[in-house]
Amino acid sequence: MALVRHLRDRGFTVEEGKKPGDYVVTALAGAELPLRPSLSLPTDLLTEYLDTVNRTPGATPPGCDALSLVEVHLEEELSTADSDGRNHTTAVGVRRGRNGEVEWFAHQEVPGEVQRADPGQNLEWRAEPPR
Repeated sequence: MALVRHLRDRGFTVEEGKKPGDYVVTALAGAELPLRPSLSLPTDLLTEYLDTVNRTPGATPPGCDALSLVEVHLEEELSTADSDGRNHTTAVGVRRGRNGEVEWFAHQEVPGEVQRADPGQNLEWRAEPPR
């Protein structure tokens, strides 16, 4: 699969999933991706999606085809870090939508609010014995 090869060439570690077209992305440039995003690229749905995008006027920038656009979207979804320095993607790929058409999707974990201690505070931890 060209998209998986593209990701591996960019330094992603991609393992095969349980079904054809399903993959798990486990690392980027040797650094583990803790959320291990799933990648859903079933051949039939991907082909249909790429054909639809290529036939849709204005769907791709000039000089770009649908496959190149998907490569960029995949790489962005799997490598972009949030303000906490982590990538929050949990799943990305193509699927059949509610209307029956193939659609691109990307799911992300909603990061919890990061609580940081004020370094100026005098923090002390005390263990209380059970009562």
